[in-house]
Amino acid sequence: MRQLFTAQTRKEIKRTCKERVMDNLGRCIGIQFLYSLPFVLLALMLYWVMFGRVFSMIMSGNADSYRLAMTLSSGMNSVWLVLFLMLVIGGPLSLGLMRFYVGLQRGEEPGVGTLLTPFTSLRSIWAGIKMEFCLAFRSFLWMIGPIIVYSVLVSVVVFSAAMRGSTEVQVPVVILYVLFVIALIPIEIKVMTYSAGWVLLSDDETRSVWEATREASVAFKGQFGKLFVFVFSFIGWYILLFGVTYLCIGLGVAGLLVVKGGIGIAVLVATSIAAICVLIVLGAFLNAYEMTSFFGVYEYLSAPPAEPQDTPFDHSWSGQDGDGGAPL
Repeated sequence: MRQLFTAQTRKEIKRTCKERVMDNLGRCIGIQFLYSLPFVLLALMLYWVMFGRVFSMIMSGNADSYRLAMTLSSGMNSVWLVLFLMLVIGGPLSLGLMRFYVGLQRGEEPGVGTLLTPFTSLRSIWAGIKMEFCLAFRSFLWMIGPIIVYSVLVSVVVFSAAMRGSTEVQVPVVILYVLFVIALIPIEIKVMTYSAGWVLLSDDETRSVWEATREASVAFKGQFGKLFVFVFSFIGWYILLFGVTYLCIGLGVAGLLVVKGGIGIAVLVATSIAAICVLIVLGAFLNAYEMTSFFGVYEYLSAPPAEPQDTPFDHSWSGQDGDGGAPL
């Protein structure tokens, strides 16, 4: 008989993981920053490869359309190299980041250097690449059906309107899009369960990534409704994150429009820096909080039945929580 996953269990797992993240907040910020840095650099490289030389030609006054088109085409051919680098670097970095979160969830104190440990062996690098590809492929398999159905229905609506000589297609297209987004919610939850395979891969790099993701997903069988509630329970943090970020940006733009001049620019720069700091600090906390809690839920559901004192979150289901249960 599997473990009983209740609302109180969810709250207790989240409370425990939140405490561990707060105790290691500096490490969480550092590792998230280091993880994001290569992707930012590669994104800038991708931007330059695609448009950099075109903009340089335009700025220099060389606006011949043929040469611009040839330069842009050459840049598009180089995009595959940048995407390949993203895959080669992203897979091992994701494995290192997930190892950090797994260790944090288990009560360890992993260092920021955990991010780079997969690069110490070709086997680890290959394991990270395979897992990234596997998760992307599983997501594609689940989403290709709804995407095709949505595309066909939109085409039918547009074609029917064209046959009638009508241009009123906005409302039915919007309705179809809303239904499409709603249909993607359970699919996203299902795809999310596969990402728990990082826990299994962190413990044993030699295992098949396909089997690891399948086994991880099986642990959540019959728990999709509760997993949805788990995901939705972080919505307040996301509202806070984006609300504060956009508030900083809005204040900066307002300052630039109202004050104008050098002071307005200074206000915009200051608020932009504040927005970046909020994204880095609060974003790193939220990512670590959500991932460690998710891994905690997975390890709870996948654990064999045990006595309350033998489990990492025993006070959550034994009724011995001294403070009566912490808030989310």
